[in-house]
Amino acid sequence: MRSRIITIQKGFSNLLHSRKLANKPTRCQPHMNELPVPCGPWDPWYRQKQSFYMKHFLGGLAWWLFSFGMAIYTDSIYLNWGPPDFPSPPSDMVEECEDA
Repeated sequence: MRSRIITIQKGFSNLLHSRKLANKPTRCQPHMNELPVPCGPWDPWYRQKQSFYMKHFLGGLAWWLFSFGMAIYTDSIYLNWGPPDFPSPPSDMVEECEDA
């Protein structure tokens, strides 16, 4: 009985599977004719895009330089570019600490 049910189920699933495949169109391989084709010169569009990007870059660079300059001017950060303004005293003026 069980083998008969499995046989009927396989036949029914094969029937449904073949009908599903019959309704689907076959898959075509992609080819070069499907690529978009430019409809005009690319140079004006490219220059406009690069101009937009360059304006934003220069604006961002100017803002970063302004912010960095203000941080240095207000002593918010110390970059240690040179020796300190007031060096430490000579070693003969420093008292030695005794470990107790």
